[in-house]
Amino acid sequence: MRSSVARGGWILPVLASAVLSAGCQSASASVHYPGAIDPCRLVGANTQAQLAPGTVDIPADSVKAAEVKVVPDDRATEGNEVTTCRRLYARDLGGGKPNLQDYRLLTIAVVRFTQSDADEAAAKASQLMTDALGDHSGVRLVTGVGDEAGFSEQWAAVRTGNVVLGVAIADGGTEAALIPPATLDSVQAAVTDMTGTLQKDFQG
Repeated sequence: MRSSVARGGWILPVLASAVLSAGCQSASASVHYPGAIDPCRLVGANTQAQLAPGTVDIPADSVKAAEVKVVPDDRATEGNEVTTCRRLYARDLGGGKPNLQDYRLLTIAVVRFTQSDADEAAAKASQLMTDALGDHSGVRLVTGVGDEAGFSEQWAAVRTGNVVLGVAIADGGTEAALIPPATLDSVQAAVTDMTGTLQKDFQG
C-alpha cells in the first residue's frame, strides 16, 4: 500500500513496512553464535535473486542513498555486538550497464548478544526482537534521498539463539518505480536464505 506525504516541497511515496518473524525453531536457546559475524557473507545467490530482480550489483558508494535503520539505534550496549552490511543494486539497462537513477539498497544488520550464559543471551535477543517489531510496525517516512521520486522500504527480522538478524530493502532514485517492488514472499525467502547461511557458517 502506497501513500503520499508532502514534505519540503517533495512528494515522498511511503511503503508500509513488512515485518516478519521466524517460526518457533529460531527461538531455541540451544543455538549459539560464539564469534563475530560478517553480515556480507549472508548474501548468497538466492538472496540476490529474491531482492534484486532486473538489477546489477554496483559499489555501495555509487549513488547517494538514504541511511536505513535496520534495528533501533539505542539497542547497542556493552553486552552486544552490531555488524552491518550494505549492498547496492541499480536497474540494468542491458548488458550489465546500470542506471544509477534507479537503485535498490539492501542493508543487513546482525546483533549478537555476547554474554557467556547462552540462555541469558537468548533472552536478551528475544527482547530486542520484541522491541524491534514494535518500533517497525506501521508506516515509516524515510527522508534524505534528495530527489522527488521518493523512497520505499520493507523490513524483516528473525531471531536465532543469541542473534537477531534484520534486513531492510529500500528502493530510491528519480525512477524508483521502475524497479519491481520487493514482495512479502521475496523478503521472507531472502531472510530464510540468510538465516540458513548464518546457522551453517557461524553457529558454534
